[in-house]
Amino acid sequence: MYLIPFYVIEPELAERETRTLTLFKPQDDLPEGSYGILEFYCPDPDCDCRRVMLNVAEEKQPNRFLASISYGFDRDDEMAGPFLDPLNPQSEHAFKLLEMVSGLVLSDRRYLKRLERHYRLVKKAAVDPSHPAYDKIHKVMNEEVTEVSLPQRSTGEQVGRNDPCPCGSGKKYKYCCMLKAR
Repeated sequence: MYLIPFYVIEPELAERETRTLTLFKPQDDLPEGSYGILEFYCPDPDCDCRRVMLNVAEEKQPNRFLASISYGFDRDDEMAGPFLDPLNPQSEHAFKLLEMVSGLVLSDRRYLKRLERHYRLVKKAAVDPSHPAYDKIHKVMNEEVTEVSLPQRSTGEQVGRNDPCPCGSGKKYKYCCMLKAR
């Protein structure tokens, strides 16, 4: 399943509410600079994964993600995270960024409520034909998959049918995203 950036759904809100971390001097091998935390959500209205993928990018290179952090809103879920998503490439700074995002950002209850509100806005946009992003969402969701292949973990190893789904839903892959890929 394709994850859609929140800024595609609600650009003005995303501009106001995107969190950044600014380092005024290097810290633990992380260079000084500003790091944006970009939110990506599952747009499928039939999926209730209740997750967000937080992609961390440096302001100087916004299209290069240094860390992809999976976070689930249901804290009792065994795959709640936060953890580095094994299906996305991670930079040499990923573990430090995970630590910083967990300690500085995901510990803020107001921010967590904001993420859940953004999740609901994405799901609402996916079922509202009058929403400006509706067509973009459905174009992505309805793209033909010509070849079904198992996703690769960052180690190059394929995800098995009976493995936990990499989207973090807690379901087996064969009962979750593998069905959507067909």
